[in-house]
Amino acid sequence: MILIIIHFILGRASQNTANGVNQVIAGLAKYGNKNGHRIYVIGLSSSQKKPYVLVERDGFEVESFNQFYKGTFSRIKDLVEDCDIVHLHSVWNNYNLIVASYLRKINKPYVITAHSGLTEDRLRQSRYWFKKCYHTLFQKKLFDKAAGIHALTREESTNLRKHTENANIFVVQNGQDLEGVTLVPKIFGANSAIHIGFIGRLSVEKNIDGLISALALLPVVIKKNITLHLIGPNKADKPRLMESINKLGVEKKIIFEGALYADEKKKALSSLDVYIHPAFSDVVSIAVMEAMSLGLPSVITRTSDMSYFYNSGAFIMVEPDPKDIARGIIEMVNKRGEWPSMSQQAVNLVTYVFNWDVVVKKLLVEYKNCIEYKK
Repeated sequence: MILIIIHFILGRASQNTANGVNQVIAGLAKYGNKNGHRIYVIGLSSSQKKPYVLVERDGFEVESFNQFYKGTFSRIKDLVEDCDIVHLHSVWNNYNLIVASYLRKINKPYVITAHSGLTEDRLRQSRYWFKKCYHTLFQKKLFDKAAGIHALTREESTNLRKHTENANIFVVQNGQDLEGVTLVPKIFGANSAIHIGFIGRLSVEKNIDGLISALALLPVVIKKNITLHLIGPNKADKPRLMESINKLGVEKKIIFEGALYADEKKKALSSLDVYIHPAFSDVVSIAVMEAMSLGLPSVITRTSDMSYFYNSGAFIMVEPDPKDIARGIIEMVNKRGEWPSMSQQAVNLVTYVFNWDVVVKKLLVEYKNCIEYKK
C-alpha cells in the first residue's frame, strides 16, 4: 500500500539550524520517499519575501508559502482530497488548530507530534497558566480527535496521557540519516586532555547552567584536564551564562564554538572525547544521536528520555542536578579504558535503532494503523 502523506510545518525544514524538528522533518520526508511513498512537505515561512518558493532538499521538496490562508492552507486543501493522512508538528501553533478543524470536517485522518513541547518544565518556562488554558480550551481537542498521537519515547507517551483522552498514542523514535555513511567506533588518543561538549540551543531546558555548575564541582585533578565546548547559537544565552561562568571561575575551561552546521559541526563533534547532554527534558535528542553516530561515549540525563537504552552500555546516565552531572563526568573519566567499548555500543545503537530507514518503516506501519483506526 503506497501512502500519500502531507507534513505541515512552520519554516522550510532547513538543516542549517539548531532546531531539531527540522532534522526530523528531513528524515521523515526523505525516507518516506525512499520507501516508495509520496511525501509532501508544506511550510509556512512569514519571513519569506516571495509568496511561494519550492525548496529542494536532500531527497524531498518543501513547498514554502509566506501566507497561511492564501498559500499554505489553500495548498493543503488542494492536496488533501487525494492524500491518506496529514502529519502535524509541534504545539502552541494556531495554524495547526485551523488545519485540524478542516481535516475533521472532511473526515481526513491526521496525527500530531508534540516534539517534547508538553513536558512540565517546558510548560513552566513561560506563560504557564496561559498555556494550560490554551491547551484546555483549544489544543486538547486537536489531540483528542487525532487518528493518532506520535510520541518520540515511551516516557513522552506517559506524559502525553496527562494532556489528552486519545487512546491511540504510539511510540516511534527519531533517527539519523546513514545514506552513504559507514559508522565506525572512535579511536581515542592517549594524552591527558579531555574534550567534552554539547551541541544545540543553549536554552533553559537544556540545563547548560547546571552543566557549568557541574564543571566547577569537579575535583581539581580532573578539572585541570577538561575543556567544555558549547556548540550552538549563543547570542541570546551567552550573557546569562557568562555571569555564572565568571562567578564560578571556570571561564578558562569553556569554549563557545557558536553555531556550526554540516561539515563544520561534524568536525567539531569528532574532535570531542565525550558528549554530554544535561537537559531537564528531551526526547532522545537528535544531537545525542549525532554524537553517537561518531562513536562518542556520552553522559546523558535521565530526563532526556534515554532510560530504555541504558542497557546498551553506550552512555552514563545522570540526574539533571549539578552534583550528579559532576558525578557522571567523574565516572566517565575513571572509565577511560572502557571508552572504545562504549564507542562501539554507541555506533550499534545508531546503526540498528536510531536509523531513519528503520524508523520510517515503523512510522509507516503506524500511519496505516491510524488510517484503519479512523475508518
